[in-house]
Parts: sequence; structure tokens; C-alpha cells
Amino acid sequence: MKLIFGILSLIPAAIAYTLYFRGLLAGRVKPHAFSWLIWGLLAGNGFVAQMSADAGIGAWATGVTSVACLTIFCIAFYKGDTKLTCLDWTLLTLALISFGLLFIVDDKTLSLCVTLFATLLGFTMTWRKAWRLPHEEAAMAFGLNAVKFLPAIFALQTYSFLTVAYPLIAGLANASVVAIILLRAES
Repeated sequence: MKLIFGILSLIPAAIAYTLYFRGLLAGRVKPHAFSWLIWGLLAGNGFVAQMSADAGIGAWATGVTSVACLTIFCIAFYKGDTKLTCLDWTLLTLALISFGLLFIVDDKTLSLCVTLFATLLGFTMTWRKAWRLPHEEAAMAFGLNAVKFLPAIFALQTYSFLTVAYPLIAGLANASVVAIILLRAES
């Protein structure tokens, strides 16, 4: 059953990233480059934290997220939103400091808390951009990325803060991007 949930977590991820890459390469989607860098690095840390706590196949979605986010960052650096504000630089600096702390902090729970904080800093940039330019973001892709974490949680081999916190927070944060896009598209 865990294998089925693991596979079910990858299906919306594959669709979401396919949609996002298509929109990005066609110029319809203009992601905030720094957000994707932060998410890629920190999803990688979330994946490591999950694996160290015996998450099993439930961590697949987080690992795929890391690789996809870093790939999107590389493309977004050339085709995305690179008009950076002072706030963007501040958030990136805080996220990178948080990422650096991960190599200093031995406590995995504290390390994951820092990861979650920095991940939300990355979402702050996208929330702000989605509020200003909702037509440059892909609500469906963020929605599918929110959905992928539900079966991923059911696929976990063990349940603890280390295995559940990242997919739960990332799923809710992705859903909030969808809410902002839809709210702004209506106005």
C-alpha cells in the first residue's frame, strides 16, 4: 500500500512540473528565480531529513521536488522574474544563512525547523509576486504540487516531525499560492 501511495505522490508532481516547464519555456510563466533556488536547496535538506528518519518511499515526492526546483531555478535565471527588490535580497540572504546553519546544527529537529522557516521565506517571494502578477504564475502546477504531498504523507514508513513536517508545510504553502493567484485573478 505504501508503494501505491508513493507512486500516487509522483503522478501529480510529474503533471505539475510538466505544465510548469511548458509554461516557463513558452514564456507564459515567469517564476521568481530566487524562490526556486531556495526551494530546491531546502527540499533537498527536507529529503535528507526524511530519509534519515526512515521515511522510505514517502520521501520520493520531496526528492523529486528538490531536483525539479533546482532545474526551474536554472531556467528561471534566464527566462523568469529576475527583477529583484531589496526585500528579495534580504529574504534570499536569510534563507541562505538558514541553509548554512543546517551544516552547523547537529540536532535534526532544529535543522528541519530552520529548513521550514527558510522554505517559507522562499514562498514569501512567490506570494508577493503572485499578488502583483498572478497571470505569470501557474495555479494548476502549484495546486498539483500541493496535492502530491497528501499521498506522500500516507506513503511514509514512519511518522514523526522529521518525516511529516516538510511535506505538510510545503503542501500548505503551495495551496496558498493557488489561493493568492485565484483571489487576484478574480479582482
